[in-house]
Amino acid sequence: MNQGTKLKYFILAIVFFGTGGIWIPIIIELIKDKKCTFHNVPPNVATYFMSLLFAVCIDYFVLKAKTVKLISTLLDYLLNLLIAFVIGAGLIVGTILLNLAEYDFWALFVSLIGVAISYIVWWKANQENEIFSESTLGGNTEKPLVNG
Repeated sequence: MNQGTKLKYFILAIVFFGTGGIWIPIIIELIKDKKCTFHNVPPNVATYFMSLLFAVCIDYFVLKAKTVKLISTLLDYLLNLLIAFVIGAGLIVGTILLNLAEYDFWALFVSLIGVAISYIVWWKANQENEIFSESTLGGNTEKPLVNG
């Protein structure tokens, strides 16, 4: 696995572009209203980690379902998926309730826990993803080119 490519993809696609739903509303509010309401940030962070966590859980399960031969192993992956869904849903509900009660700092804190969990799950789920293998990228870049 090419860890450098995986890290670049993670930073650029998942962290930078993926967080657009958090920062674009803030920028629009700053331009339009000349202010930034912190109260709106935690729900934006929650929707970001929710979509990332749930999408990566499903991707992980589908990837494992293709390679697993034993039904018990597949059920184990399904149980892990269910646990991630329950934790994610709990964090989302917690963020919403804290935000409605106007405990904005704690709502953001809970959302950031969700982001951290989502990042960890994404990294583990893509541990064996062929997209980041050297063969997908054209082979080992450390070897000199051989023309035939």
